[in-house]
Amino acid sequence: MKRIDVVVIGAGAAGLRAAAEAASAGLTVVVLNKGQVGRSGATVTVTGDISVDGRTMSRLLGLAGSEEDSEQAFFEDTIKGGAFLNHQSQVQTLVTEVGPEVKRLLDSGLKVSGIAHAPGHRFPRGVLVSGMQILQLLCNAAIAAGAKFRDEFYVTDIIRTDDGVAGVAGIDLRTGRVVCLETKAAIIAAGGGMMVYPFRTAPEELIGDGYRMALDAGADLIDMEMVQFLPCCLVNPPLWRGIQFPWIIGPQSSTRAWLLNRYGERFMARYDAERMEMATRDIVSIASVKEVLEGRGGPGGGVFLSWAHLPRDVLDFLPQWYGKPLLRANWYWEGFDFRPLVERIRQGYAVEVAPASHFFMGGIRIGEACETQVPGLYACGEAAGGLHGANRLSGNACSQFLVQGRRAGQSAARFAAKSGFRSVPPAQWRAVKARIEAPLERSDGAASHEVAEQLRQIANRSLNVLRSGNLLDAALADIRGLRANDLPRVFSRNKERRYNRNWVEALETSSAALTLEAMVVCAQRRKESRGAHYREDFPLPDDQYLANGVLTMSGGEMTFRSEPVVCTRLQPGSVTRGESIHANYGHSRRA
Repeated sequence: MKRIDVVVIGAGAAGLRAAAEAASAGLTVVVLNKGQVGRSGATVTVTGDISVDGRTMSRLLGLAGSEEDSEQAFFEDTIKGGAFLNHQSQVQTLVTEVGPEVKRLLDSGLKVSGIAHAPGHRFPRGVLVSGMQILQLLCNAAIAAGAKFRDEFYVTDIIRTDDGVAGVAGIDLRTGRVVCLETKAAIIAAGGGMMVYPFRTAPEELIGDGYRMALDAGADLIDMEMVQFLPCCLVNPPLWRGIQFPWIIGPQSSTRAWLLNRYGERFMARYDAERMEMATRDIVSIASVKEVLEGRGGPGGGVFLSWAHLPRDVLDFLPQWYGKPLLRANWYWEGFDFRPLVERIRQGYAVEVAPASHFFMGGIRIGEACETQVPGLYACGEAAGGLHGANRLSGNACSQFLVQGRRAGQSAARFAAKSGFRSVPPAQWRAVKARIEAPLERSDGAASHEVAEQLRQIANRSLNVLRSGNLLDAALADIRGLRANDLPRVFSRNKERRYNRNWVEALETSSAALTLEAMVVCAQRRKESRGAHYREDFPLPDDQYLANGVLTMSGGEMTFRSEPVVCTRLQPGSVTRGESIHANYGHSRRA
């Protein structure tokens, strides 16, 4: 077995930033990536913003930030946006350290496309950038620091001893070999689990692998019920389903598009009369879904977004002032030609839109150094939970992957420098290898694509924007039934070992099932509505649930405990502006 000081799992921005930091300490660092570096992960979909407070933006970065803004204001908005579930020490680290991280990127050649003012932020804090350019710069930095890469390597397991991490195992997709690499420290930067839903904005590799690996290795998960849905994503045509272009040229860009139900009613007045369509993502998503469920939706199961009330040239000027050149004058965006759609909008037609799964606020529980409960195991970026609380403000994900990536890389390097290798126990390696190869060995059983579809339907039915106790109870029974009866029989019809997507999908179903079970267990226990978590049977926030839900795996069983939130700097007020909206959710008029 090859020995590596630090293994980084995932080559998005968080993983690349971690790899550069660890390699700069003079250690051997290898980045293992399920896809291809620079062409996979959530960062490639970013045509958005990095949050930096206005004063830092102006004084450190030389950008047009507001001197009235401050790190303190940024801190307060993030805590209030997260409905006070955030780990406040992590938030303080974020607002303090993101400025120097962006400065490092600017010095490396990062091009800024503008400054955005997103809902939930009191001031314009969004440094508009391209995710592809961030990846290129961070990849160059990791290579320059000495990090190595293995693309198309699907990590499936963290192998540990009683003393901590000993190695990682997975499939080298190029050769079809099951491989184990011994390591002193591992950093999970594998992103979220949006692919457990049928309607999502994320790339296909984000299925919750990092959550399952961490939980199986003995780490905790936190607040897994908190999933952000991005409103105003395209419903049709199928090729564009889940794409967020209407959100980008509407509320995200501060263009005052109107959300309408089937009667042409501007329904956001019922849910947030002050901010209307400029409300935070959780509120807009909940409002949109309630309109549909109460019979006021469109033919595709969405609501309508309209620009018909605006002068035509307002929309025509949008590419010139919002994110140029991220949004081009010819209406090309993220590789798609949206000229036909924009022409219909110019003619006065509305666009049918719906929320899509977009980001996991919950994840692997970490401390200040991005450490988990397992010695030698670290997590950063979307794989890590606790920073955003119950809802994430726009731009804070990019800030997170820069700050936590650096911290995780430094911490793993310090740990590896003072630690020796722990030999992988042969019996444990044989058991892991057998589990990985089992779908290839079976000639029949449960088809992986059928199990995956069942899991997506459970998520769509019970863990979507609106939730209830009865649906959650049924979902938990269904998921545990699949884990007990179907997952042990999942097989790969394709017996080829190289680039076998069927084999990978068979293993991914375990990640999806465990991720969903964690989400359901946490959602069951939170008998209130807070942030992105809305319970129709408990439509109001309840201060007794001002606590983090923590999950641990013990003896193959998932156990839950509730831990009070530690408010180190900002105490909850009587009711935050975002929380007060929940009082209206249960009282919307029916058609």
